[in-house]
Amino acid sequence: MTAAMSSATSEPAAMIGLSRDSEEFRTDTHRLAQFARAVDDANPRHLSGEIAPPVFAHVPVMQSMVEVLGRITPAFILHGEHDFVFHEPIVPGQRLFSVSTLQGIRGTRAGTVFIVRSDTTTHDGRLVCSQYSGCLLPGERHEDAGEPVPERPAPERGATSSERYALSPDQTRRYADAARDYSAYTIDPAAAAKAGFPAPIVHGMCTLAFASRAIVDNHCGGDTRRLKRFGCRFTGPLLMTPGQELTVVHWSGGATGVGFEATDSEGTAVIRNGYAEIEP
Repeated sequence: MTAAMSSATSEPAAMIGLSRDSEEFRTDTHRLAQFARAVDDANPRHLSGEIAPPVFAHVPVMQSMVEVLGRITPAFILHGEHDFVFHEPIVPGQRLFSVSTLQGIRGTRAGTVFIVRSDTTTHDGRLVCSQYSGCLLPGERHEDAGEPVPERPAPERGATSSERYALSPDQTRRYADAARDYSAYTIDPAAAAKAGFPAPIVHGMCTLAFASRAIVDNHCGGDTRRLKRFGCRFTGPLLMTPGQELTVVHWSGGATGVGFEATDSEGTAVIRNGYAEIEP
């Protein structure tokens, strides 16, 4: 989830094509390893900073994505869906540049979904990752415009396995430091209450990073390079309450497809329609 930051426009459709780019983002082993530790990753290649965990790819694009949303509305926006398409891994020593663009608008019963595409490239123009964020403005409905998100996989549900991850009391603070995402409602109970939550909420990307651990460890043989696509729908916030846990249920859905979903310690769904595409 993310809060937008700037002035609104009365005609969001007129903003289709609006782009914001990032400053140069330099990677190093410390930054990659810090992110892995923030989500309690046990993968030795992630912990050493040899290669980034999959969801780290959101860090270089976050500011440009928020700036695009901030041009549309100052209201609180829910990060409802996310789709990563990986072209090459993020490793130390790269100079990355990102561009986020408002690609489309879709009216739903719950409100308006703004579709933001973010592309990250190296300094010499190699595409590293494309991301599609579906961000919901509740209650306010606008007409469809622009392009929809790409068609997303729906892996058939096979035999399931599950992983359970306990969240530490400082989980969101550690993630905020690693991702440089200090959204107050993820850390401060008063800010969370003002936004309508009974407790601070876990960053959506932090929640998804835990889910990615289950996929990489169990379906990629621990090799992040094999993960080619990864996404989900966020169905509710994961609250930072005492004893909170995330349970990720996952299954193989074909030769290279994987499905997953996740629930909190009370069994409430926080992720549904999760999918991953794995290189054989």
